Amino acid sequence: MRIKYEKSFGGREKHWQCKLKKDRTNDCVVRALAHATDTDYLVVWNELFDLGREIGFLPDEPRCYERWLSDRGWVKHSPLTHSGRKKYSLKNIPILPYRNYIFVTSGHLTAIVEGVLLDSWDCRPWKANSYFTKNTDRHPSSEKLGDDSYHALYGE
Repeated sequence: MRIKYEKSFGGREKHWQCKLKKDRTNDCVVRALAHATDTDYLVVWNELFDLGREIGFLPDEPRCYERWLSDRGWVKHSPLTHSGRKKYSLKNIPILPYRNYIFVTSGHLTAIVEGVLLDSWDCRPWKANSYFTKNTDRHPSSEKLGDDSYHALYGE
């Protein structure tokens, strides 16, 4: 399955201007979390800043956003690799198309929602490091990604 890309500001445009390049900010954490959790951008923004004040870290610090995700039932996973232990680029990542994911790349977070990468720029060529999935009854946490699942799902 090839990952599609759709430009999105994660709902930031509902609260602040995003039309010009100068209006954009380094808010990938808030954007990715808003997309993947289907939560309003400003709600995520405020909750991350509140948590950051409580624990003494900025919202883009992993100790802050990882705790925010964990409190909402999201689980962190090790990087996906394929033959030779190479990491997948986001454009070729073997995912289950009905799930939401948050991927950590080098200095960036992005969300893949039902097979579509939602971000303000196309980061599909970047290598995927660790990732987060939500534990739900509909999609048991026992589902693992990787070569075996990928081949079973897509027959390649």
